[in-house]
Amino acid sequence: MERNEWLNRLEALHVRRRAGEALPEVDLAWYDTARRALLATAIAVQARPVAHGERTRTSIRVSRPVHVLLENRGWAEPTFTVDLGTGGFAVLLEAQPPMTDRFEASLLLPGGGPLRAEVSVVDARASGGLVRVAFAFSEPTEALRARIEDAMMDGVLEQLVFWDDVLAKLEA
Repeated sequence: MERNEWLNRLEALHVRRRAGEALPEVDLAWYDTARRALLATAIAVQARPVAHGERTRTSIRVSRPVHVLLENRGWAEPTFTVDLGTGGFAVLLEAQPPMTDRFEASLLLPGGGPLRAEVSVVDARASGGLVRVAFAFSEPTEALRARIEDAMMDGVLEQLVFWDDVLAKLEA
């Protein structure tokens, strides 16, 4: 199967699945295999060798703005993610959040109501007058992981389809 045929099939099945359509068993099996392969390959590309002492990625992160409400005793900050993955997310804040062990995060992911999760700060650094803060999920549920993977696939497929169309026009 050619690359663009594979991509078009994956996108079509993803759209049908996200719309709540029950896929035939053969299509669902193909979709699950293709989805796992795509995400595993993306993780491998993002986990290329890094500088000594830095951690390699074990899950993909995509640039995906998702509304999130961060809360801690007496502190709350509504914002949007700058990237999102099954292991956590990053946001840009005007000031460093309270440096405590845990925060509550309410994520408004597509496909249902808000999901609440406990998160902790894993990195905070200045970024152009703001603070980029990375959070890790303490104990993500399967429901949270599934909704995040769906949102990630939305983003990955949008980018792949866009660039595949660009390449096709260049080849013409």
